[in-house]
Amino acid sequence: MRLSILSAACGLAACAAAVAMPQSHSHFYVRSTKSSTEERLGFFTGTCTEKEMTVRKEWRNLSKTEQNNFLDAVQCLMDKPPKSGLAATTSRFSDLQALHRGMSNTAYADIIHHVGQFFPWHRYYMHVCETILREECGYAGSIPYWNEQKDADRGQMWESSLWGADAFDGRFSNYTLHIGPGDEDTNCLQRAWNAEMAVSNANSTSLDMCNAYNTYSPWWDWISNIPHKGVHTYIGGVMADIKSSPDDPIFFMHHMYIDRVWWLWQKKDPVNRHYDINGPTLNENANVEPAGG
Repeated sequence: MRLSILSAACGLAACAAAVAMPQSHSHFYVRSTKSSTEERLGFFTGTCTEKEMTVRKEWRNLSKTEQNNFLDAVQCLMDKPPKSGLAATTSRFSDLQALHRGMSNTAYADIIHHVGQFFPWHRYYMHVCETILREECGYAGSIPYWNEQKDADRGQMWESSLWGADAFDGRFSNYTLHIGPGDEDTNCLQRAWNAEMAVSNANSTSLDMCNAYNTYSPWWDWISNIPHKGVHTYIGGVMADIKSSPDDPIFFMHHMYIDRVWWLWQKKDPVNRHYDINGPTLNENANVEPAGG
């Protein structure tokens, strides 16, 4: 698997075209160790300071102004013309969706789901989206996450403050999709709630069951198929179409939460878990970087 540095936030390249032709189905395994000095410093020896770090907050911990700033930045991407040249794109926001769909539907197979690189790929994808929000829409904050476990434990995920006339329901109620669900088509953004599935997959009981695993594999497989997939299906609409799901803005807050679940799992045993990544990979030579190579 080849993953290079973010090349250009100003123009997402057609990554699907860069994917190498398939070889045999294989596994990859990386589990390096850092020195004790590096571990004490917080897992790395880079120059980034705590003051410079981006802190991602839960939606309900944002002020009303911060919430509106994020929603305005997403709307900004929806209003900007596309740059990627990918099929059926009509806006900068749909560039992100088309990229995700292309990597989920290459000439070989889906190379970013059901594989060990699912978590690191989506972490980098979130970084790409956040970079575009900042550089092209002047957004000064970070993408917030939605603490789904909190709402699932209450049994009322559909009553979260996320949903309302001044949040994700009202702000994007007239948004039109041209990619997905399924084929390229024109649809209004819609959702089809499946609350029972969401609660049973995203609550503390399910999360604790997944986190009982001490190594990346099978931990990543359980997380990706239970809390991750369960909430995609719960929300429904384009979110239930994994390939095209980034066209619902809630996708990014969902994946920020899933990324946080990974980070919290790593923190419990940083020496063994911080560099632990393994599992199936469909093509070790494929270019899977979200910004193109």
